[in-house]
Amino acid sequence: MKKGLLLLSGGIDSPVAGRLAMENGAEVFAVHFPTVKITGKESIQKSIELCKKIPVKKLFVVDLSDQFAEISRKCEPRLYFVLTKRLMFRVAEKIAEKNKVGFLLSGENLGQVSSQTLSNLSTIDSVTKMPIVRPLLCLDKVQIIGLAGKIGTLEISFGKEICDALGPKHPATKTSLPEVLEEEKRIDVKKIVESALNDLLFYQP
Repeated sequence: MKKGLLLLSGGIDSPVAGRLAMENGAEVFAVHFPTVKITGKESIQKSIELCKKIPVKKLFVVDLSDQFAEISRKCEPRLYFVLTKRLMFRVAEKIAEKNKVGFLLSGENLGQVSSQTLSNLSTIDSVTKMPIVRPLLCLDKVQIIGLAGKIGTLEISFGKEICDALGPKHPATKTSLPEVLEEEKRIDVKKIVESALNDLLFYQP
């Protein structure tokens, strides 16, 4: 059985992506990236409840409060969402490798928000050599909400999304890899990833 690591937010999309992968024969683990120092612990409990519904038996939690704050402080604001998503994929890849997981799993659907345009997804994907599977890529929000209702995650996922607390009002919708790589020189990427992994927590929902 193929193993995938789901980047699980507290929103509607990612739990549906995880469930669809499971229905197609994958064994799915999950990783959640809260910003506890900025937005509190609520999203962790939400993720645990979502894992029970999908169901996912292994949940990793990595608080990226300090890392997101550093990116917000040192880097170009309009690139914040692309830079933070690249960080999440870097950390997720390390967790996946350690747990012998073969691919990453994400809930993006094309063009819905700034980091999910085709240009930005391409820039984000280049950060990892591991395959990234996006089961929802060509679905619209109505279809995803319908699926969430069927699998029982919709009600849990409802609520204010606070993952963009440090994000800009006008994020970049089109980026290039060279400009993002240049911006990442403002931070110590290796050190940030290592510090994130030092705070890794494990739950069995």
